[in-house]
Amino acid sequence: VFGDIIPSENFILDDAKAKQNFVNIEMINLSHFFASFLFGDYQTANELYDTVSSLACHKQPTVWSIFSQYYRCIIAFHLYREGQGEEWLEEGEKILQKFEHFAKQTTTNFFDSKLLLLRAEYYASSCEIVNAKVAFDASIQSARDNGFINDQGLAYECVGKFLASIVDNKAASQCFMIAHMCYTQWGALALAEHIWEKYKLNTCGGVSQFATSNKHERNWE
Repeated sequence: VFGDIIPSENFILDDAKAKQNFVNIEMINLSHFFASFLFGDYQTANELYDTVSSLACHKQPTVWSIFSQYYRCIIAFHLYREGQGEEWLEEGEKILQKFEHFAKQTTTNFFDSKLLLLRAEYYASSCEIVNAKVAFDASIQSARDNGFINDQGLAYECVGKFLASIVDNKAASQCFMIAHMCYTQWGALALAEHIWEKYKLNTCGGVSQFATSNKHERNWE
């Protein structure tokens, strides 16, 4: 299509917009959304999600639309716990209900660890410490049993953030270390390095103040 010239991504995106190639528009924005989420840039991720979710082709229950909702749900619960408004809890609950439905409609183990992780995030947002810990552990175990090393890494990172928020810093640091190892094993070396630097990990199990900070104190049960 472009001859011997390798076009830039921006050129491809502009070309897709000009030709109203909505599938290409969706895939390019989704790739940036996934990267923004994994690297913790939730503001950019949300902007990209809003762009993608407005496309008619994204409203179909494809694996890509399901993954985008999965990540959006985690973002929603996180932003709620950061004091960004009740509407984020409501959105998280709405997407969680969709995942409950998806899980009932499939006979595969694809949704198991993901659904458990979303439940854990919901419990964490509802100040239910015991239920959150149980669900986080179950999500990690399910991801491990089913060989989803990327899901295992994400679950460890999420539980690390949760433990840091209740000032269990030693356990949080251990979870971040394991998340780093999971991402490394997955082959996502840039992400693994990001985790190492973000939480200021070291061989002694240290964790940064960033990981333990909370914008709003919450009363946990």
